[in-house]
Amino acid sequence: MHFTKNMKISNLINKLIVTEKSTSMKDKNVYVIKVQDSMTKHSIASHVKDIFGVDVLQVRTAIMPSKPKTVFSQTTRKRSKIRTGRFKKAYVVLKSGQQIDLTKENK
Repeated sequence: MHFTKNMKISNLINKLIVTEKSTSMKDKNVYVIKVQDSMTKHSIASHVKDIFGVDVLQVRTAIMPSKPKTVFSQTTRKRSKIRTGRFKKAYVVLKSGQQIDLTKENK
């Protein structure tokens, strides 16, 4: 099964976060994953191991707060202020020599 960065990987692990910073962290075997707020570090490690078939050495988590954002409506020609949703992200450190393939799942 192929997935893009916006496709849901599983019910609890939402997607891999692909940014310039997270891409540069791959050299150190660190991957950034968006997860559900209710997940613990142990459950994140077991899900990543099950889905991708890799050994997880360490998991660090951070809850990203919601932020204000201004959007422009094409139909009403007005700007309105909204807030983005908060989410939890996990920094997953893998065993040396292993990697997560960003183009397909390793089930």
